Amino acid sequence: AQRIITEFRVTLKMEYEISHQLLPLYNYVYDRLVEANLKSDVTKVDEAKAIITELRDAWAQAMVKARKEKGQQANGA
Repeated sequence: AQRIITEFRVTLKMEYEISHQLLPLYNYVYDRLVEANLKSDVTKVDEAKAIITELRDAWAQAMVKARKEKGQQANGA
């Protein structure tokens, strides 16, 4: 999980505003995972998982909305 979050962090394109918002979130999640490993604390893993799950769900909703808008633009053209 730490490697995945690290990959998310290093592949952010900082020229986009959303990247400046995601980086602190990824850093926080990474820190929770490290702490979970150091202390064998499952609650920290659960916290990290909840954050990433919520983020995944938000991206999924954004993709659905973008597809709908793209379809409406294609039909209106």
